[in-house]
Amino acid sequence: MELEVGLLLLTGVEAVQIDQDLSAALYLLGFSLLRGDLGEIAEIKGDMTIKLVHPPGEGLKFVVELPGEKQMVFSVDRHQIVNLAEQLICDQVRGLR
Repeated sequence: MELEVGLLLLTGVEAVQIDQDLSAALYLLGFSLLRGDLGEIAEIKGDMTIKLVHPPGEGLKFVVELPGEKQMVFSVDRHQIVNLAEQLICDQVRGLR
């Protein structure tokens, strides 16, 4: 069975197309897909919140929201996210996780 996931986000003036591989990878990694403003694509919540954002005119970024209203921002390539999800699946199939 093939999972087909696609997400189109409207961020003010421009639309951001999130391809099927990235959407599926985010889902497998435990992220909730968002349809928020400001280019927010997905988030995962715990002791800290991690959001994947795509600011207009910039690349994809992970924003880690820490206690005390502090943030760390990391640039990320969509291929890194997809590769991480693929490795996670392979590890689970092999029983390593």
